[in-house]
Amino acid sequence: MNAQLDPAYKGLVLLKYKKLLVSFTGGLNKEDKSLLKRAFLIALSNYGFKQHSNEESYFSHSVDVAGIISANMGLGLSSVVAALLARVDEKLPEVNELFNHERLYDCRTIIRNLDKISKLPTEKLPQNSENFVSLLLSLSSDVRVVLIKLADRLQYMRNIQSLSPEVQKLVSVETSNLYAPLAHRLGLYKIKSELDELSLHFSKPEVYNDLVEKIRNEETRSRNYLNRFIEPIKAELNRLNLKFTIKNRVKSVSSVYSKIKKQNIDFEEVFDLFAIRIILESSAEMEKSDCWKAYSVVTNLYTPETSRMRDWITIPRPNGYESLHITVSGPDDRWVEVQIRTKRMDEEAEMGNAAHWRYKGQKGAKDNTEWLNNIRKILENPADSEEALSSGSGVQAPDNQIYVFTPEGDVKKLRSGSTLLDFAFEVHTNIGSKCSGGRVNGKNVPIRHVLKSGDLVEVMTSKNQNPNIDWLGWVVTSRAKNKIKRYLKEAEFAQAEAGKAIFKRKLSQIKNIDHEEAVAKLISHFKLSGPLDLYQRLADERIEPKQIKELLTLKEKEQEAKPLSNRPVKGSDAGLSGKTSENTIIVNEHSEIDGYKLARCCNPVMGDEIFGFITVSDGIKIHRTSCPNASRMRTRYPYRSMDAKWSNQVEGSFFIATVKISGFDQLGILNTITNMISQELKMDVRGISLDSKGGKFDGIVKVSIRDKKHLEFLIKKLLSIKGVIKASRLSSSSH
Repeated sequence: MNAQLDPAYKGLVLLKYKKLLVSFTGGLNKEDKSLLKRAFLIALSNYGFKQHSNEESYFSHSVDVAGIISANMGLGLSSVVAALLARVDEKLPEVNELFNHERLYDCRTIIRNLDKISKLPTEKLPQNSENFVSLLLSLSSDVRVVLIKLADRLQYMRNIQSLSPEVQKLVSVETSNLYAPLAHRLGLYKIKSELDELSLHFSKPEVYNDLVEKIRNEETRSRNYLNRFIEPIKAELNRLNLKFTIKNRVKSVSSVYSKIKKQNIDFEEVFDLFAIRIILESSAEMEKSDCWKAYSVVTNLYTPETSRMRDWITIPRPNGYESLHITVSGPDDRWVEVQIRTKRMDEEAEMGNAAHWRYKGQKGAKDNTEWLNNIRKILENPADSEEALSSGSGVQAPDNQIYVFTPEGDVKKLRSGSTLLDFAFEVHTNIGSKCSGGRVNGKNVPIRHVLKSGDLVEVMTSKNQNPNIDWLGWVVTSRAKNKIKRYLKEAEFAQAEAGKAIFKRKLSQIKNIDHEEAVAKLISHFKLSGPLDLYQRLADERIEPKQIKELLTLKEKEQEAKPLSNRPVKGSDAGLSGKTSENTIIVNEHSEIDGYKLARCCNPVMGDEIFGFITVSDGIKIHRTSCPNASRMRTRYPYRSMDAKWSNQVEGSFFIATVKISGFDQLGILNTITNMISQELKMDVRGISLDSKGGKFDGIVKVSIRDKKHLEFLIKKLLSIKGVIKASRLSSSSH
């Protein structure tokens, strides 16, 4: 050791080093001892006299943490060295050289993960945050990191007497809410119990001291009674030649306080303050039989309360805990709890494998069972632990969930692969519905940004933002999907209500017609699925209101009326439409004026073969000859059909065309399609929507085009996009 040290301090350092050496239950070989000594001396020379906020020196704290993880957790050399040098600069030559040794190659990773965990904003977490425990476990695949962090907190709690009462309370509450549940999760019962005791001691010192005094007094008063209770049991067990030990178990102060608080009872009503534990020395094949023999002894001597009998030997608890529990009425009609188990069962329970938080009905009691079992095996086999922990096989926390922070420091649990949009809906439905982007760890991100554990997430909203069908492809959580679907469904009904109002107004202009009859006639004519479909199509103008009046007022005598083929046609003021023969009209893209309209059912564009059809009340409609309605119109009303052709195209003229596309869904397909149309082809996108299901998508694209050739070119380009398997012109309003 360093010869320059003060003799008294040097003696303390030597004592700590020897204590650390013997903490290795499996012992160390010569090479490992040499590596440990080098790490110990590096820590001693680099920490100097630096102190934690609780006035404990960095050096002393680190050595004691290393001792905890070695003696109480069974971890090996790499973990101990990482704990010793956690706050030493790894770039120092002597540290770098040490970490390059093959036995210590993973120390860097352990220390870096410890640093990452230490930076989590735990001070803002709400009480009883089980999600934080899961977050901590998910941030590092190497469970040694979590164990070292837990040991670090335990050592800090053991030395917080020097802090102010206010800080003591804050640290204690955080420990109780976060680190004690973490010890539970890892099955470290003794550490969990000590953290609970220390937390109560420093957060509520008056309550703690009062309970300590009451328990001590009750223990004194009950000592003779318990001896009187036990004597007949001992005699009977001896008569049956059973080898046994009987212990008195006193409930911990924190457990008593927890029960008083949860059940809202007084101290005097805590009937299981003491318990008798019968521990049998049995062979493996006789364990159950011997336990039931002891059970018979107790229940023959004292009357049992059968409703409180618990058989965890026939069927152990999910975590493997085995024991028989029975409450009996002893002398003077006092209730006494008796626990019966074998030595093996008792040792496993004492090691912490009971993990009480899992079997008292808490939510998620079966979570991480396989992972916990691996931890238990590692803790039971200290000699193999280092290799198993570093290999990562079977010890990772589940990877199907992530845990992220809100700006307030709360933790949200989400499915792996969740996006900013999933997070927004998890916070609140209104925030999700208006989400326009966000900031993750201080950087701006889009709503489709995929989150990872530990992210600090802030949502940005816009009053003009609303969910659309594309959002369903950008979320993975059921909550987000259901909220988006609900919004879209409500939007559909709102749209239908608007369409229904249009229908009623138009119907009010027609005499002597029944509402239901009118709806049925229109549904049949347009081949719709029902009234809702009719109203929605009216609202989004896929059916024109004027068509309603035309169809509903069409009478037989009008159908047999004199042919209208010789009706004079008014020409355009611009000279772009007019007659070229007795029954041929010239049509241009501006034909909405002067009585010519392009039919919405087939959306003709420049270059299509077309014809005109004279409607009863809406002038001349221009249809494509391939229009789905063309055959019916021209067969039934040949006298109302007119030949038509396009005028020469005018520079800058455009038509609206609709293209139906489908293909395999993949990330960014919507952006790819939009960018190709608007950026590469320089076309004006009037509308685009995609519906994804089962890994495939169907969509509609509305775009301004010059003519038919322009449209055909667009379709060809769409088909060249990876993932698009079909693209075709949508000509009928029934789609």
